[in-house]
Amino acid sequence: MNAIINAKAVLPGGVLDNAAILHENGRIVAVGKDLEIPAGTEVLDAKGMWVGPGFVDIHVHGDGGDWCWEEKPEMVAPHHLRHGTTTMVATIAYWWTPEELLARTKNIQEKIDKGLLPNVYAVAFEGPFINPKRGANSDAAPRSGPEADEYLALYEATHGKIGQWMYAPEMDVDGSFGDFLREKNIPAAIGHTNASPAQVRGAVDRGAAITTHLFDAMGCCHGNDSWKYTGTIQESVAASCLVCPELTYEIIPDSRGVHVKPTDMRLAYIVGGPDRIAIITDSTTCNYDPADYPADDLRSTVDLNYNERGQLCGSRLTMDLAFVNFMKHTGASVSDTFRMAATTPARAIGADKEVGSIVPGKWANFVLLDEDFKLQQVIFRGDLVAR
Repeated sequence: MNAIINAKAVLPGGVLDNAAILHENGRIVAVGKDLEIPAGTEVLDAKGMWVGPGFVDIHVHGDGGDWCWEEKPEMVAPHHLRHGTTTMVATIAYWWTPEELLARTKNIQEKIDKGLLPNVYAVAFEGPFINPKRGANSDAAPRSGPEADEYLALYEATHGKIGQWMYAPEMDVDGSFGDFLREKNIPAAIGHTNASPAQVRGAVDRGAAITTHLFDAMGCCHGNDSWKYTGTIQESVAASCLVCPELTYEIIPDSRGVHVKPTDMRLAYIVGGPDRIAIITDSTTCNYDPADYPADDLRSTVDLNYNERGQLCGSRLTMDLAFVNFMKHTGASVSDTFRMAATTPARAIGADKEVGSIVPGKWANFVLLDEDFKLQQVIFRGDLVAR
């Protein structure tokens, strides 16, 4: 038996001071005050630190440095685990050809099957059925729309377990891909799109439940001249998603508020609340050193990434930094932010029976944060993670 004592435990019902958490064989056994600690229990004194559920990142491509899932999955997973992400999906990008995408999917899935990526819940796909006008490198390997031969091969390569699958609704002209995802119970996401309000609604009616990085890689069905049709208020995809209560909104909270302006972040938080926002990193690879750039150049920002074309292309975030950034930009409470960094994303991908909150029976995944919310320790399935 193991115990964490003197914890400021962040629980589904709120924060419990001076709490104890018992866990054994990697599972949570009990949580509360004045718990009896059995003789022989190995005790960790939290000394009043915040103890919350391990982070759940449902959109991540790489380690923010040299490695991405497609090349070195065994490097990416432990990097994020050291930063508190005890559950994550291996998100594969959209810029591969069909042959490359399938080969890389098989490589990652093989590592998952062998147990080499224990904190990876499943493979996830960002595309490839996207609008080629939306997103960094979006024109690298364009598809005319979802082709059954391609998506069925990817489905089989993952044994049918897929964390989430994003597509642009306007590319799925007859709705057959959306119907496929619903039939196979795969969490469907809307992203990299210029979809009209009706197309967004149609995708949601077919089962879409996630908005991929809200406000990012999203346009308007009328294009840049939308003001000619709508005046000063655009029929943007972001607005179309915000009015759909079925959707969970992914948010990338970088330190400078470049991916999502703080005002828009607060808007999403007000509209959706903590049960509809999933904090993500969208971490990828980066081939330059931010220290080489002056402070007024956005490339100097330690948690941003720009590609060789000068396009904003994911981030160098880890979830412990994203957690703090979201609080700074929105004023969200610690309890709400843990819900958005663990509970809500776990539910979005169907992993909430096992992870995402401190509840008896779930995996003993915890992060310990000090009074400044700096990550001090990570516990994964009952074991301390070397940092």
